[in-house]
Amino acid sequence: VITDSSGNQTQEWIDFHSCWAAVNGSGGREYWKARQQNEENTVNFKVRFCNSLKELNTVDYRIMFGGKAYNITYIDNMLFADSLLNIKGVETV
Repeated sequence: VITDSSGNQTQEWIDFHSCWAAVNGSGGREYWKARQQNEENTVNFKVRFCNSLKELNTVDYRIMFGGKAYNITYIDNMLFADSLLNIKGVETV
């Protein structure tokens, strides 16, 4: 929430963290499951874990990739090892 000089509040997205990611679209069984839920534009992002991403959640954050915004629907701390995160996102329209 951003407050201007008059005291008006607006919601605005701000950059939180930038990093390298391996990006894959859904395929096979995962693709058909997404289609049934009208989530055709589901993308999986795999990123290296870092302390900055500990607070990442599905409500307050989204991913910007290729000029498009993706709402985060699922975050998997793979094997609870704090080494890789697999993040599922659905393109916003």
